[in-house]
Amino acid sequence: MAAEIHSRPQSSRPVLLNKIEGHSDGVNAAVLIPKEDGVITVSEDRTIRVWLKRDSGQYWPSIYHTVSSPCSCVSYHHESRRIFIGQDNGAVVEFLISEDLNKMNHVKTYPAHQNRVSDLLFSLESQWLVSTGHDKSISWMSTQSGSMLGRHSFGSWASCLQYDNDTQHAFVGDYSGQITLLKLDEHSCSVITTLKGHEGSVGALYWDPVHRWLFSGASDHSVIMWDIGGRQGRTLLLQGHHEKVQALRYLPLTRQLVSCSADGGITVWNMDTTRQEAPQWLDSDSCQKCEQPFFWNIKQMWDTKTLGLRQHHCRKCGKAICGKCSSKRSTYPIMGFEFQVRMCDDCFNTIKEDDRTPLATFHEGKHSIAHMDMDPNRGLMVTCGSDRVVKIWDMTQVVGSSVAAGFSHR
Repeated sequence: MAAEIHSRPQSSRPVLLNKIEGHSDGVNAAVLIPKEDGVITVSEDRTIRVWLKRDSGQYWPSIYHTVSSPCSCVSYHHESRRIFIGQDNGAVVEFLISEDLNKMNHVKTYPAHQNRVSDLLFSLESQWLVSTGHDKSISWMSTQSGSMLGRHSFGSWASCLQYDNDTQHAFVGDYSGQITLLKLDEHSCSVITTLKGHEGSVGALYWDPVHRWLFSGASDHSVIMWDIGGRQGRTLLLQGHHEKVQALRYLPLTRQLVSCSADGGITVWNMDTTRQEAPQWLDSDSCQKCEQPFFWNIKQMWDTKTLGLRQHHCRKCGKAICGKCSSKRSTYPIMGFEFQVRMCDDCFNTIKEDDRTPLATFHEGKHSIAHMDMDPNRGLMVTCGSDRVVKIWDMTQVVGSSVAAGFSHR
């Protein structure tokens, strides 16, 4: 049911170690079991499976459990061996996995949502189960009593979730492209702020509580780093994908960000460098270089007897410019543009060749990645998607020497 591909890293790229096959429908989430050669998967085929690596080098299911509705997401807490499964019918089911990972027992069923559960997290500190759903809400429930503590509704589907245990703040991304920051209390919540920067639905969030950075990935193919701890509204735009970004993981030890997209792209960003914020796009009725009117500027078009031009923007300075004044294209990694973008002629001439040195590496997962999990202590990554295949990768040659140093025993 699982093929062993490689037993050791071969080059400075993700190395495919194993492929796990056997699901009859798309795999919505896969998580690595810490300190074990094991993976937990949940699928549209209504199954929860725990896969353990055997002496043959292949992964075989030690637990195969079927529930009443397709499984949409999972949260696993290894120390307490508690696993929470979000379902398409809005319920969250809690199980307790045995120490030998060969059996799991039902604990509780939580009526969390009225529609598909999109994401969930278990907080041991507060004994809360926090979840988001396609019923446009976030809910938090007590895992001790099983009762609902609070709920908050949004204007569109809530798609992804992160939670800060220390401050009980939740970040919720939604299909409108917004991210809402809420402070959760025992029976109520307050909206702190709304983060607006994406032009498409937010598909993935990752919170780093040390630096207090929030990373978001969206269907506009971009990643944004929000410096929450800086309290100055600083954001960094990262553009290095050709499809919607659906999974994120930040590695504090090496200050690298790993992002995965629907076309199988795996991008590793170097965040241990000075980066610049992309400028806000400026508004103007005429080109800010040649002063020719844009097509909606009827008065200037009439006065000058000229046809209006289409408006563009320089990605480096943000000025509103016409196509003739922005004929050049360039990468500019320090501002997050790893692919060529539009530049006005003046800005293009200021960019040196060293400025075009990439600050990210690009790899191919060779399947649509809907979910990803990493174990940085072992340099492992697992990806899964609609192709029903789960892939386990060795990332030690990709994510930096300080992580790889911990793997000399392998």
